[in-house]
Amino acid sequence: MGAGAVGTYYGALLARAGHDVTLVARGAHLAALRRRGAAIVREPDGTRWEAPARAAGSPGAAPAPDLAIVATKSHHTAAAAEALAAALPAGAPVLSLQNGVENVGRLAAALGAGRVLGGIAFVGVRVAEPGVVDHEAEGWVRIGDPAGATPLARRVHELVAPAWDVRLSEDIVHEQWRKLLWNAGFNAICAVTGATAGQALATPASRALVREAMEEVVAVAAAGGVVLTPDEVDEMAAFNEQLRDYRPSTARDLDAGKRLERDALCGFLAREGAARGVATPVNRVLDGLLALREDVRAAGSAGGGR
Repeated sequence: MGAGAVGTYYGALLARAGHDVTLVARGAHLAALRRRGAAIVREPDGTRWEAPARAAGSPGAAPAPDLAIVATKSHHTAAAAEALAAALPAGAPVLSLQNGVENVGRLAAALGAGRVLGGIAFVGVRVAEPGVVDHEAEGWVRIGDPAGATPLARRVHELVAPAWDVRLSEDIVHEQWRKLLWNAGFNAICAVTGATAGQALATPASRALVREAMEEVVAVAAAGGVVLTPDEVDEMAAFNEQLRDYRPSTARDLDAGKRLERDALCGFLAREGAARGVATPVNRVLDGLLALREDVRAAGSAGGGR
């Protein structure tokens, strides 16, 4: 569900491993997937492979799944849950492979507690052209049940493990906050400035901002009972050769005229920090700048200005 770059890539890996996969997509990407009957993936070394997959515009147009994977942007979670509610068999598990830390709860509220797992995908991918995904960097996944090491989590892990670089986490909530460290450090800064992740670290002033944005994640998480260590900040703030030339998803969404995932990243930290009495000045400013970029873009496309 939500087969953009992330959903298509991980769906294609499952299809290549022999699973019957339906990619729920939209627009030109959906049309290309339908026309080909397969998703194409291009690897960093230039090799390319394809995997047969069904494509549909909604989960209701697909066969009843054994597992539903939600890979939509966070602001589409409610719509995804509504669409899935009418299409899922009773008890079929749902895996959230999304940014942010709130989506598992939102999906569970709509689809029922005890069937929704959390996941993180640390991967650089993009839809290079309709029906084609470029795999640019990394690719590992962590999945788990917020309730801990449950039979459901083990069952889903056994299903996807032959196809993905995946580990089963006993504390997926911590893993989601840990990924938020990277997203908070790079997504908004790269979108506002046009820099790559490597460039953001190459300039001392912006490198300091990356760490300050991450330290605010640490503070907000701690106020909610989640402990992120200095070593985890160091790891996420460190230079990564694979991500040197990578432009995070928020920057690409800005370029493409798409709605930005602010409310799950810097916007979430500004909002949650205010609610928990934690100062988040860097993320608050970044969220405001992204809001401005969206408004300027909207005014330009509407013929606004003087």
